Amino acid sequence: MQKVNFIKDEMFILTISGAFAHNKIYRNGVAAENKIKFRDDIRSFLGNFENKYKNKITEEEHLVILDKFKKDITIAGKNILEGSSISFGTVQKILNLYLKYLWCLGLIVEPPHCPIDRTILNIIKDYKTNWTKMKKKEYQSAIEKIKSIKGYKNIASWELDEFRRKN
Repeated sequence: MQKVNFIKDEMFILTISGAFAHNKIYRNGVAAENKIKFRDDIRSFLGNFENKYKNKITEEEHLVILDKFKKDITIAGKNILEGSSISFGTVQKILNLYLKYLWCLGLIVEPPHCPIDRTILNIIKDYKTNWTKMKKKEYQSAIEKIKSIKGYKNIASWELDEFRRKN
């Protein structure tokens, strides 16, 4: 279990880095200890959701979880978040990226969606949407575009084949 916890800690660092890079999350002047507390809250929320993905869940259930996650994060960070809220795009990136890592390690079943970011938006040719500012409706539109081009693959498997890390 010690090794799994170590890997989960590393995955969390990568997840936060991926979701917060190129994204103004915090108000100006937020103290480091407040940022650490906020990230700890996010980690706790992810741990609570993790068990739900050990078995297959529907897309509708996933969207409900994303809504709850957004609400929880907004409440936890209302005093430090830019605009007192967090975008749906950032929330989906956090959860979907973390789930992708868990799935790739065989710790959960294949998640219903994939992380939507600039790379994926470019693949689906959605140039007007910025994932960092994405609202739920725009996220759902991106998922629908993926469904229209993914062929026989599930969304998460399609993304794994399509995504290439920039060097």
